[in-house]
Amino acid sequence: MVANCLFFRRYNILREEFTFWKREKIKNNAVTNKHLIPILIILLVFNYLENFLYELANHFMPKISSVLNWSLPNWPDLFTKQAIDLLVALACYALIWFAFVILIQLFFFYFLRIRDHLDHWSDMKLKVFNPGIHLICLLFLIAGLPLANVGYKLPLVTLIKLPYFIAQTFIKNIFLVAAILLVVMFFWLLIIKLLQTIPAIMSGKSFSDAVRYSWFEMSAKKIRHLTLAFLTNLIVLLLLIGLVFCIQTLVDQVPFFSARVSANLLIVFFTGLLYGATYELLRCIFRNSFSDREKIFAPFFEHKISIKQILLAIVSIIGIGLISSISTNNFFPVINRRVLVISHKGSNGNNGVPNSLQSLKSTSRLKPNYIEVDVRYTKDHQFVVMHDDNLKSLTGKNLKPEQATLKQLEKITMKAVGHQTKITSFQKYANYAWNHGQKLLVEIKTPSISQKYESLSKVFLSKYGKSLVKHHDLIHSLNQGLINSIHKKDPNLKVGFIISYNTESLPHKGNNFYTIEYSTLDNELVGTVHRQGKRIFAWTSDDALSMHWLSVMNVDGIITDYPQKLKTILKTPGRFDYNKALLFYMLNIRQVY
Repeated sequence: MVANCLFFRRYNILREEFTFWKREKIKNNAVTNKHLIPILIILLVFNYLENFLYELANHFMPKISSVLNWSLPNWPDLFTKQAIDLLVALACYALIWFAFVILIQLFFFYFLRIRDHLDHWSDMKLKVFNPGIHLICLLFLIAGLPLANVGYKLPLVTLIKLPYFIAQTFIKNIFLVAAILLVVMFFWLLIIKLLQTIPAIMSGKSFSDAVRYSWFEMSAKKIRHLTLAFLTNLIVLLLLIGLVFCIQTLVDQVPFFSARVSANLLIVFFTGLLYGATYELLRCIFRNSFSDREKIFAPFFEHKISIKQILLAIVSIIGIGLISSISTNNFFPVINRRVLVISHKGSNGNNGVPNSLQSLKSTSRLKPNYIEVDVRYTKDHQFVVMHDDNLKSLTGKNLKPEQATLKQLEKITMKAVGHQTKITSFQKYANYAWNHGQKLLVEIKTPSISQKYESLSKVFLSKYGKSLVKHHDLIHSLNQGLINSIHKKDPNLKVGFIISYNTESLPHKGNNFYTIEYSTLDNELVGTVHRQGKRIFAWTSDDALSMHWLSVMNVDGIITDYPQKLKTILKTPGRFDYNKALLFYMLNIRQVY
């Protein structure tokens, strides 16, 4: 009898515990699904607003060259248009930063206090001007840069993306890559150890106490939990990239279905997936890393997810992806232009020393639409074919072109890619091209952005202006003042601005085309250029994936070190390979929101 009473008492206790556990599961699960959509919308809206402010700031920000030439104004002249524009730009940048700092605190506030009702963080308060919080947020921003370049829609971080030509300089050195990865890993470990500093400061601790608290509170188990959760997130994202690529590959083989339409639908789906992956990453950082769970993957298996909840999540993700894609015009456009093949530095692979008569003779046999060549001013006011501002890498001589006469330079031998040849004057280079019907895209190099360009443009036009117009050649340069000067002196000559990174508003006057670093391109930028009635050339695309992507982005020309490879891709009969273009897009996504 006593045994039966003890049994039933134990049974009732277990039943009550099970009921409470089940109720908590349902409540937590409901909270998870209830707040998925608001977080996704907050990310989308914040990324949109910060991008708007960023473009506004860049629009008002004076050119660096003009700022460097400013003289200290008197008080009556302090409020000039340039000074007001600078203040507006700085105010926009400050607003972006403070919004980011507030958003980070709101995430902690939401995940630790509102959502989970954790008593430990019940006294958290927003602190907008706390220097310690600003410092930790800055570290968070730096730590998030690699994640933004992978594609995660992290606030503010998405605005700071490295062009591929910068990353390429590091990739070539395997030891440098290993060193950078090692530094990044240690830096991420430091950030994880400081993860609880911000909520601790929000709860009233001093900066030093908050740092000490976070350092000891973030145990090895929590670090392991966060690391494995992130790796799981990343692996799932990579698997989904593979799935999207396979789907598009199949569609590319079906003649009765539009490959472009399929690729655009998959862009919508993938954009939504990026937002979903970002939400899971933030949930892991701002909530799960504070847990003392014994099981590392407990958050992934603790709840039973119904079909209704799965469908709701899918619809939410697709909806966010659709809104993001439409607002950024993030689709592959209808192709209505013939892509021009432009040989970078006159090269076709390793067929000769770049920017030399040797490589020009070999490459011109391929008949590219244009051959791009770099020229520099010499000491005796002549022009020589040369890319670098110092001859040391090609000749071993520590000498700048403007420090020597043309005759002195022509006696020097260059060595590169297993070839050697003499330095060439631009006159000889251009004469060979013109005699063989080869059009040129001439880049005029200048020693510095503040160089006086009026005399340079005058000399260059007096020597080559009429011949360049006659042979339908083009000129471009990083120095926009130089290009404006050439355009004013000879409007018949087609000129362009080189923009190495898509961060500033495009100028509307003084040029006929733009030359823009290819990895910073997007469909909106291409459309903006075409609405100006101008052309856009992408530089420098050397791999097949980027060539496939640019071929369907409606650019007017592609500058490449491998024009033969590009011509082969463009001559492929039938439909374009949208699967490869889509794969490049997914691996190098540039959209901010």
